[in-house]
Amino acid sequence: MTATTEAMAPQAILARLPAALARLLRAEAGPLLPAVRAEVFGPQRFAQHGQSLGVTHAARRPAWRGAGSFPKFFPRLRDNIRMLREAQAVLALQAGGGDEPGPAALWLLDNFGLIEAQLLAIHEGLPRSYFRSLPVLEGEPLAGLPRVYGVAWAFVAHSDSAFDEDLLVHYLAGYQTTRELDLAEMWALPTTLRVVLVENLRRLAERLATHQAARELARRCAENPAACPLPVLQALCVPLALRGVEDVFLTQLGQQWLEPHHASPETVPAAQRLWLAVQLQARLPAAGTLAARQQAEQTADNLSVSNAVGALRAVNDADWPAIVARSSPVTQLMLGDALFAAEHHKSRDQTLHGIEALARRSQRSEMQVAQALRSLIDNAATTSGSSTITTTAGHWLHGPGRPALARALDLREPLAAAARAL
Repeated sequence: MTATTEAMAPQAILARLPAALARLLRAEAGPLLPAVRAEVFGPQRFAQHGQSLGVTHAARRPAWRGAGSFPKFFPRLRDNIRMLREAQAVLALQAGGGDEPGPAALWLLDNFGLIEAQLLAIHEGLPRSYFRSLPVLEGEPLAGLPRVYGVAWAFVAHSDSAFDEDLLVHYLAGYQTTRELDLAEMWALPTTLRVVLVENLRRLAERLATHQAARELARRCAENPAACPLPVLQALCVPLALRGVEDVFLTQLGQQWLEPHHASPETVPAAQRLWLAVQLQARLPAAGTLAARQQAEQTADNLSVSNAVGALRAVNDADWPAIVARSSPVTQLMLGDALFAAEHHKSRDQTLHGIEALARRSQRSEMQVAQALRSLIDNAATTSGSSTITTTAGHWLHGPGRPALARALDLREPLAAAARAL
């Protein structure tokens, strides 16, 4: 390799790109992660998947010893927002330079304010301390993360990031036939869905922008073949392969060096043209198949991006009290009591929070506490001479009936603790 060639080593060529594009092509950034996307399910299939997922979701209560001892609930949330900002800058730069942005890029550019606002919405939705008490998964690939994160991840994947309340209710109902979710997990679901949607948008935006950077690099190489002799091209492909965009680079280069309506054979040395043809042939023998596959991936990404942006709005607008009421077996059990069903939602919330607290104190499940509570309420309703007050949940959770409910749960409460509950 001559001194001139050495000066035009891959690092030097990458350095000639705008800094935002060059950063996206660094091997140190690691391989691009696939979109959070799987087979799309309808209501019945979602219920079945929820049921099977519940079987596999073995979880435990975390035992955090201090504020800094528990892992972050929101995996790489700040890094996701940072990458989304970088991708938005790249896409805006390319659009400003005359490149026609595709549908996915337009969705990201037009809705970036909404996406960026999710950082605030996630932090304001529930404090991080709220998640310390949530059960965490024991098995990979999400071991150590709250169980509700795994629940949200599967829903986003199998809905292709779209949000549908009825589908979610079917899914949660199926899940809870085999694994009961705590009420706290149900209320963490809106925030957790936002986290997973932002994670998916980050993956999609990073791939979109990195592909754009790889194509721009290929265009610059194609326009100046003398600056990209064969050894430099081969060296360039190493970081691009590690990043997962070597095929994108080679496809773009092939369009400009090998296709008749683009190519100028006299300007491209034969060695470079032959090497490129061999590389493309080795990847996909059928002519045009590589480009067709990339086009299919772009089409799928376009849909996922538009779905995710729409889902962020839908999650914000959804009637979550109604969703929880439809999806929570504990709430459904309590709604079977006419007085509870007739109460204002604030009174219902007080009852449900009381059930949560008593479940923690008694080491029983929330369903077991709710069943014991309903049994006392129902017995009082059928007992001659009972006061109407004894048929209300508050009488047993916070009033004179509290000791009887504690005994039903084999819970020995000190007098002071019992008095505070009254």
